[in-house]
Amino acid sequence: MGILAHSWFVLTYTSSTYRAVFWEAFVSACFYALIIVLNRYKKYTVACHLFCIYNILCYSYFAIAHGKVDAAEYLLLPCGMASLLLFKNAKIIFIYLFFNFVLFWICKYSFTVIAKPFVVLPEDLYIPNHIFLFVISYLVVIYFKTENVRQEVLLNNQNQKLTEEKAKSDSLLLNILPMQTAEELKATGTAKPQHFASVTVMFTDFHNFTQIASTMPPEQLVAEIDACFGAFDGIINRHGLEKIKTIGDSYMSAGGLPATNETHTEDAVLAALEIRDFIRQRKEEKALTGSPYFDIRIGIHSGPVVAGVVGTNKFAYDIWGDTVNLASRMESCGEEGKINLSQAAYERVKEKFECSYRGKINAKNKGMVDMYFVQGPLLH
Repeated sequence: MGILAHSWFVLTYTSSTYRAVFWEAFVSACFYALIIVLNRYKKYTVACHLFCIYNILCYSYFAIAHGKVDAAEYLLLPCGMASLLLFKNAKIIFIYLFFNFVLFWICKYSFTVIAKPFVVLPEDLYIPNHIFLFVISYLVVIYFKTENVRQEVLLNNQNQKLTEEKAKSDSLLLNILPMQTAEELKATGTAKPQHFASVTVMFTDFHNFTQIASTMPPEQLVAEIDACFGAFDGIINRHGLEKIKTIGDSYMSAGGLPATNETHTEDAVLAALEIRDFIRQRKEEKALTGSPYFDIRIGIHSGPVVAGVVGTNKFAYDIWGDTVNLASRMESCGEEGKINLSQAAYERVKEKFECSYRGKINAKNKGMVDMYFVQGPLLH
């Protein structure tokens, strides 16, 4: 705008009579070009302050030196408003607005006390100059409006991106932690350990995994584990269980936490039956093509546990207690294609599932433990 205004003066005052005005306008146009160069080289703060200070000095001088015909004082108003766009500091904005406003009225006052301007301009330029400067002021207002709309669109886009990124981070967090624990961690920065009086822990493990895995290429092995564990994820979600972790070929989940319920053992057995059937079907499909396949052992035990979040890097939701250890023993003492229950788990589901008593089985570090195989749901 500054270059445009002073280019107007350069073109208007070309005669020798107004040679001083010509050079004033020419120097000012060059000065505004310098500000653009500073901005081009990322000297933004220097360019902004130089722009505002020069406007105050330049247009105040033009108004007083040229008189009211020049109408330069009107440029002080949009230049003052420009500080709103150029700066974020409220004090700096106020200072520039204040000086531009005060100098505008000083210039107006000077017209009443200065009998003859230093440079006398012809009266017939009064209307064109005023029209041109009002057009400049109008364009500044339009620029303000356009910039405001642009900033709003930019802000909305940034907010949308932030919302999307937050949704992604929340989704990732929910893949690691239960929803209640994730919400607590986001709200307080920590997740307190909890004691659960009654939960059901389920372990699955592929039988002869090491031997079978050694016959498979790495890509095929990882793809097969991913396909199985992906199916397990869907199954336990449908039955309201919580995935705890995977360790090698072992998959650990639990029911009755973090939201407690009375059906966690039944839910775990139903999930185990579905997992068993999935592996049976997959085994049959693999056998038809002569591909390696896994068989599975499943162990279930019910009892108290402590749950919490551990670690600072790659933190994880985990559970501890003798219940976890005994559930692991149920798996290791089981047989391929079978679901092995402890006495505690059996007592909770014996009215709903047909089970066969195996007798007392020696479990590592646990002694002789009563165990049961689940046959299927009881038919009523």
